Amino acid sequence: MATPAKTLTIAAITLAGAGLLAACGSSSGDSGDSGSGGPSLTITSPTPGSKVGTSVDVAWDSSVELGEPDTGRDHVHVFVDGESNDYTVVGGNEFTVTGLTPGAHTIDVTLQHADHSSAGASDEVDVTVTKSGGTGSTPSPSPSESDTSSGRYDY
Repeated sequence: MATPAKTLTIAAITLAGAGLLAACGSSSGDSGDSGSGGPSLTITSPTPGSKVGTSVDVAWDSSVELGEPDTGRDHVHVFVDGESNDYTVVGGNEFTVTGLTPGAHTIDVTLQHADHSSAGASDEVDVTVTKSGGTGSTPSPSPSESDTSSGRYDY
């Protein structure tokens, strides 16, 4: 026969364990849980392998409501060719990347919290800039030396 103290200890452990399991399995309505355990971010345009001009309109879907960082909402960082320290903050679902040079490029988007910490979702799309134009843009002449010396894109 169990003593009252032992019964009370077992009940407390069981209750604490059940509370932890319930907390781990719950999600708040505004976390943007897409069923995969976290928020999602998916580029919808351009499509992979698209031929584009030096400017390209990029659009994405997010499972969370986006806004500028000062609103407290998540936002998106847009960058090109893995240059994650050279990004543009976007509080909506689209952005025009400009100043791309002819050739292959990867456009990246990452979901960030208002404090710029990662929200865990990202996507990328590979495109090729052609001199003959492309999706949503008009080609321009090759960039000047000043455009390429900084290594920055005009986005």
